[in-house]
Amino acid sequence: MIKRQPQTLWPTMAMRSPMTRSLVALLAFSLLTAACGDRRAESDKKKVKKVFSEQPKIDYGSIKVAPPPKPAEAPKPLANTWAAKMRVVTSEISADLLKCRNEFMLPFQFQKMRRRDVTWTSLSEMDAICRDGTRKKRGPYKRLVWLSKEHIGQHPALDRYIALGMDMQEHYRVVSLMAKKIGAPKIALITDTAKLSRDRVLKAGLEMEAAGRIVAAWPDDLKPVDDPSRIAKPVDVDTYKKELADRYDFFLMDIVSAYDRYASKSWQYPNMIKYKSYRLWVDIPTKALQQDRTRIEKVTGLTDKTKAQLQDYLAKTDALLAAWRASSERYVKGKKKDTWNEKDLFRKPLIKAQKAWLKARNKALGSKR
Repeated sequence: MIKRQPQTLWPTMAMRSPMTRSLVALLAFSLLTAACGDRRAESDKKKVKKVFSEQPKIDYGSIKVAPPPKPAEAPKPLANTWAAKMRVVTSEISADLLKCRNEFMLPFQFQKMRRRDVTWTSLSEMDAICRDGTRKKRGPYKRLVWLSKEHIGQHPALDRYIALGMDMQEHYRVVSLMAKKIGAPKIALITDTAKLSRDRVLKAGLEMEAAGRIVAAWPDDLKPVDDPSRIAKPVDVDTYKKELADRYDFFLMDIVSAYDRYASKSWQYPNMIKYKSYRLWVDIPTKALQQDRTRIEKVTGLTDKTKAQLQDYLAKTDALLAAWRASSERYVKGKKKDTWNEKDLFRKPLIKAQKAWLKARNKALGSKR
């Protein structure tokens, strides 16, 4: 008989167990992955070293950081004074009227209007900016009416600003109404009337800006000239003369032209009388005259001759204003159109009164340069 070699039974028995086979497979796989992982780690380290070695060194000392911006200063609160309030009101009015002139009056297309075409502009937007305002913002017209009722006679620059602003508003109204009459007959006459009024709006606007710059430069503590504390103070004769010139020259030197603008040449169709400007042009110097007649007793350095000249000047000022008021019976006090005469009976007396005033002015205040 052939003898067989003895065999151990444990490997065979062990390999027969499923759990054992799984453990052996897992162990073999771990050994393989560990070897691969070591090779990958070494190659990755080489790559990382290579990448970082190419980056330039940063010199942090050469980096300059801009300082943080300074915090914006809080706006100064508005002073609760008359001068500060007038500055705000006039600046808001001026902003609206400047926009009106730049966006609507300067580019107004009169040639298209003559061809009965106003589709190139928005009349409602034009009225809102130039005159009426909106529900949320009062327009320049209402603000100027308020100033004309509450603040005339308080400073010569403000008086000029108010008068010129009202002048602009009433001439603008003519432009606006003429633009809405494009379906009416005599379109050439309507267009020419609108253009004349537009030109006056632009001219008055420039003069108004000059007066507005004076108001914008007022200090907060400036008091109005009709303040009782100012009226009661004595004033030297030279200062008094300068103040008289500042208050009356603007209105009375131009009084005949103003009469033509507001009344004598504007009462016939399609133009119209500028009632508010017509009244205001005489109301402002009338109020100033009431103050200056009482102040003459406070003037120092007067001689008898100088005092007589100043009193004559004030009297001639009153006579000129009276000639203006006499003409208002024709235009303001309810006269009907069919009772008006084509011949103007008031312009010549106004010119005569202005010549007498100018003669007295040159004697009392000196010739105007």
